[in-house]
Amino acid sequence: MGPIEILCPSRAADRALLRRLEPERVMVFAAWAELEPEEGRFDEAAVDALREQLMTALRMNAEPVLCLYAGEDPAWFRARGSWSKEDNLRCFLRYVGRLVRAVGHLPAEYVTLYAPNELVWNGERRSLRESFRILSHMACDHVRAVKLIRDTRQQRGLEDTRVGVVLRMAPALELRRSLLTRKSRITASGYQKIPLLAMARGEFVPPMRNALRVRPGEWCDFVGVDCPESKRERVRAEASELVTVPLWDIRRPEEE
Repeated sequence: MGPIEILCPSRAADRALLRRLEPERVMVFAAWAELEPEEGRFDEAAVDALREQLMTALRMNAEPVLCLYAGEDPAWFRARGSWSKEDNLRCFLRYVGRLVRAVGHLPAEYVTLYAPNELVWNGERRSLRESFRILSHMACDHVRAVKLIRDTRQQRGLEDTRVGVVLRMAPALELRRSLLTRKSRITASGYQKIPLLAMARGEFVPPMRNALRVRPGEWCDFVGVDCPESKRERVRAEASELVTVPLWDIRRPEEE
């Protein structure tokens, strides 16, 4: 499997890179804040722009991987308490459902959440309890979103759906040496092992909490590994001990 390239098919510079690199797959980011600027109202112009990005990738013979969330919360979602409130989890699922119904016939591959562990641990300062609550809620919504995407595409006769998550990862030894921004406040397990088990297998190890009572199962068709190229083999070896799904490298243009 080739890596997933981080490019923006709507930009001329990235289209040139697409032609030069000829990647197998390209990640296209959906911006929740732009697509649903007001609760319950989708911006059709933003949907059309996203649809055009997906079609551009297809025209250039690159399989688009649609990333549904990379940390851009709509203002109304933040005002409601964002991911910290269990009642808000339906908001993300409503967004996922509407987006997949609108453009889901174009990509066969989806990323529900991009590096949620990094968003939680190296974002705004929170207590450990609050951080694990948010990460737990994200993991639950990932599982529900996977089922929603699979079911929605199956209803349209599309059977080749693949859904995964991207995690920011680093060798466990380096994490134990407190090289993260939050330093000794989290361990290697809390940063990548526990979230991986919850999102890929539906196994919620304390202090993670299964708020939506999702069932254990195969909840990732792949896991995107985002880490420096020099550390990828070590990280992939550690991740492969926990999951049996394909581990796809995330590669940015500047690494080429």
